[in-house]
Amino acid sequence: MSEEKTRDAQIRVEMEVLKRYGLRWAVLAAWTDELRTRGATLPAGLPGRLEAARVKISSGCFSSCEVGCDLAAIEAALVPADAAGDANSVNFWLDLLSRAMEDDDAMERLLKVPAVRVHYAGCGFGRCA
Repeated sequence: MSEEKTRDAQIRVEMEVLKRYGLRWAVLAAWTDELRTRGATLPAGLPGRLEAARVKISSGCFSSCEVGCDLAAIEAALVPADAAGDANSVNFWLDLLSRAMEDDDAMERLLKVPAVRVHYAGCGFGRCA
């Protein structure tokens, strides 16, 4: 396979994963909104981390590895915040997160928060840190 075809294939894979991460971000944002509505104590800086992840996904200039690390950190912050409350819904949200990584367009319709749309900017994807 030529170098150009290999690069194009890598970009397609990155874009597909980032598309799914856009839906994963929407689940995390909806979970955050639900916890706020319940009056749960959320970790400091969580809104900023959600916004930074959204920007990285939509820009199309960050690798799926880097975005995945950001989303994993947000998820890791939400689990204990939810588990500490009386209306623990961790299993529900973890199930939605796993479904977000499947190719399930119907899942997006269940959420109040739209998925982040990826726009490849042609700037390439960096390596994972």
